[in-house]
Amino acid sequence: MSHQARFSDHPFFTRLDADPPLDHIAPFPLCLTFFVMTFQEILRTCDERVTDPEFKRMVHCHRLEDAGHDRWFLGDLAALGVEVPTAAQLFGRPHHAARQASFALMAEAFNARHDASQLTLLLTLESAGHVFFERFARYLERIGEQRPLRYFSQTHLDVEKAHDVFEDCTDARIESMVLAPEVEAEALQLVDRCYRELQGMFDRFEALIEESARRRAPASSRRGSVREAGVHSVRAPALQPFARRASRDEGAGPR
Repeated sequence: MSHQARFSDHPFFTRLDADPPLDHIAPFPLCLTFFVMTFQEILRTCDERVTDPEFKRMVHCHRLEDAGHDRWFLGDLAALGVEVPTAAQLFGRPHHAARQASFALMAEAFNARHDASQLTLLLTLESAGHVFFERFARYLERIGEQRPLRYFSQTHLDVEKAHDVFEDCTDARIESMVLAPEVEAEALQLVDRCYRELQGMFDRFEALIEESARRRAPASSRRGSVREAGVHSVRAPALQPFARRASRDEGAGPR
């Protein structure tokens, strides 16, 4: 099973499949704030560190296409009536999970020795993003959420799928790349580490949601968590283009 498919099976998405009220998944989406803001810096860092012209074009284009999505996120928080956290709050316990993953992913951009790894980092994050945005947009549609959202909407997913890096010509160019063994090995190991961090971040989100649910429910009426209730995940039918390019079954970047 690919990393992307395993991520799609995460208990957080199982929880969404049960269609809980939005306030029952608190502190999400607030706890995602640090990651969303740092993502723009990861894009910038990758763009600035790539030197090969072909990789530079793809990475820079990717950065331009994702520019401003942090403002979409902040706009969605406002639309949902969620106050944007202060700097002090961002470094508090509820945001620890996003900070830890963000720092680890930023480190990948700084530590990558090859331009192929910079592109692989962005493609890996996109592959996970396609799972998240598809599942979350469908969840919001099912629960009848009517507020004007952009970051968490189907529109955002459509924008992600329309990125130049997923156009047929770019896709074919990535497919045709031949990397030296040590470059390919670095890219594959990077994918493993990135998904480990993303899985860990959502594990900690789940723990925060469970903790919030326990505080919300009177002791006498607790019925256990969504996971304990045996709700099963409904796999999203269409994983996205990065998985289609995956080599060695693990969602590697360019080969």
